Amino acid sequence: MAYNTGTDPTLAELITGKFIPEKFSRDAVMHVKSALVIAKAVNTDYQRDLQYGSVVNIPVFTEGATSEVTPGTVPTPVDLVGTSASITVNRWRKIAAEISDMAKIQDFVGYFAGAAESLGYSIAKDVDTYLSTLFSTLASSSVYGSDGQTFTDTIFRALVETLDEADVPDDGNRSLIGDSSMKADILDVEKFISMDYVRTPIVPRGLIGQIYNVKVFNTNNLTAATTGNYGVLMHKNALGLVIQQNPRSQPVRIPQEFRTLLILDVIYGAKEIRDVYGKSFYTRKS
Repeated sequence: MAYNTGTDPTLAELITGKFIPEKFSRDAVMHVKSALVIAKAVNTDYQRDLQYGSVVNIPVFTEGATSEVTPGTVPTPVDLVGTSASITVNRWRKIAAEISDMAKIQDFVGYFAGAAESLGYSIAKDVDTYLSTLFSTLASSSVYGSDGQTFTDTIFRALVETLDEADVPDDGNRSLIGDSSMKADILDVEKFISMDYVRTPIVPRGLIGQIYNVKVFNTNNLTAATTGNYGVLMHKNALGLVIQQNPRSQPVRIPQEFRTLLILDVIYGAKEIRDVYGKSFYTRKS
């Protein structure tokens, strides 16, 4: 059968990839996707239906001091509003895939559905990766430890102590986010995996566990230092994320080229909200 090779992916690549028996399962043709976790660990309460370039101003409240009650004296109001944080929604990202008319007609495994899922992960990964660039800016851009260090119980306790001393709430909204090297280090620390120490150890949950009321996440979307990456222990209110809308899917038919484009785009912004609500640290390797 003769057919035009076209642009990459060529029609030959699409047909070969779709019709050999090993490719009939959609799961088999999907590429490996990174674990997407960071967006779940930050504050998204400020999400609105915004346009490109919009700014969301977030009030940040401070603690007030009490005073002695004096009968007959009107209390003096306390100003609890600190410096507000502004998140500019200025990141507009897109990704596209294509399918030829012939492949679409002979589609046995739902290429379009699979492509849409894969593109969605790519968009989500972009959001996660951008959020990770903000880790090292927390705590006045101070990073705990030395680059390439092995994650230990001592490091974890020091990070927890830092947040405790800053009066960061221990309300179940703290997250420890690291990479595969941190996960491997954790699995070698008995205090983190033994039921004698923690109610929900790391081992039973695989990539997601909990240590001393802190959720633990593993991701490959961290920002690299020199030897390791920047991990973080933070409260969800340390960073804010505003997404205009869920990734938008637009199939675009191009009849003169006998193909269809599937385009996904997203508009979002993210920023540090409370500097002391998080502390970054170095992981062992990137």
